[in-house]
Amino acid sequence: MPAINRRNCQPCTACCEGWLDIKSPVAKAHLGAACTHCTGQGCGIYDDRPKDPCQSFHCAWRQEGSLLPQTMRPDLSGVIVMTDQLQWQGEDVIVAVATGTRIPARSFHWLCSLAHLTSRQLAAVEFNQDARGFNGEFNLRSVGPEEFRQFMVTYFSEKGFMGTSVSHPQRVIDLVAH
Repeated sequence: MPAINRRNCQPCTACCEGWLDIKSPVAKAHLGAACTHCTGQGCGIYDDRPKDPCQSFHCAWRQEGSLLPQTMRPDLSGVIVMTDQLQWQGEDVIVAVATGTRIPARSFHWLCSLAHLTSRQLAAVEFNQDARGFNGEFNLRSVGPEEFRQFMVTYFSEKGFMGTSVSHPQRVIDLVAH
């Protein structure tokens, strides 16, 4: 578990709002459905929340030594950033998950700059929505060499997603859940 800094999550509840899957006997969330204990201002069972994943998860904004400024707190930036969830060629990948349909342009550009400055790859996940709500389709934007893009396509395919199109200028890969 990464060491956490002194930053307080509140009032951010992005990790509990259904943008990340939470699967435990006590707490559950998935795309389009927040955890039932999420009050919008915090956790209704904070003192009794499960160790895994609720107590053990810390987004990159809360990790000790984080390079993310205050404006990159998930509820302010529109993106949950993780730097300890995925590796490529022995290096941590910056993983960014939208807290809505798209990562705002200023946040995405900031993350691209961070990836460049730290010589890390970036994988950004965004969600598709239709008239009925979030439809289970995802867009994946990867920033890095072609080999990294191919790795990400394979990685997400193994997780149950399939590529539907690739755009090289921004390295956008549309993925659809099976």
